[in-house]
Amino acid sequence: MNLTLIIVFSVLFPLTHILMSHGSIRSGLIRALHGVWPFRGVYSLVSFLTLGPAAAIWWSNRHLGPELWQLPFWVGRGIALPLMLLAILLLALMLAATPPSGMLPVTTKVHGVLRITRHPMNMAFASFGLAHLLTNGYLGDLFFFGQFVVLGVLGVLHQDARLKREKGEPYREFVKQTSVLPFVAILTGRTRLEPTDLPFPLVLIGVVVFVALVVFHGRLFGVPVF
Repeated sequence: MNLTLIIVFSVLFPLTHILMSHGSIRSGLIRALHGVWPFRGVYSLVSFLTLGPAAAIWWSNRHLGPELWQLPFWVGRGIALPLMLLAILLLALMLAATPPSGMLPVTTKVHGVLRITRHPMNMAFASFGLAHLLTNGYLGDLFFFGQFVVLGVLGVLHQDARLKREKGEPYREFVKQTSVLPFVAILTGRTRLEPTDLPFPLVLIGVVVFVALVVFHGRLFGVPVF
């Protein structure tokens, strides 16, 4: 029963998140709710009512279902830790965005964290989910952490399509200079990372948070990293 609930809520979270933000559905809900802010309130409530139960049930019932894979310890950690560092750094660097927003990209100007990826929030979610999938190979863990990967990837496709419709050619040009996967646009020469794009205080905060999570992971979450 608990495994079924984890699966159901883990499917509902990304599904409702994306459906409610879809063009015609979003517009209809905004009209029905008489404004953007009431819509955002309902949107947040639905997210809480789907992700919240999934997290609560999974927390008390980790590693449910059959074990689908088990990577060698150092292989899993060797991939998962860099992914988690990337996720935390992307979130930290978003604090320097103008305006700071989880709905980036909000402009068509390539700067800051957008040089690394034009969807920092989505890629942070996907990196977090993938890092934990690698080291938790049970079916219940697959659905719980997999929802963050699904939301990150499908959210990118959905957001790009919407912004291309809304902003037209300026956004298409922005897409040409940026990438979804972190650092790909930089490695392929489509953009260049400037020192000012990586504010040292934010990078330091990200690294400190990462180190703290590694050190205290066992105490906080019951599973030591090493």
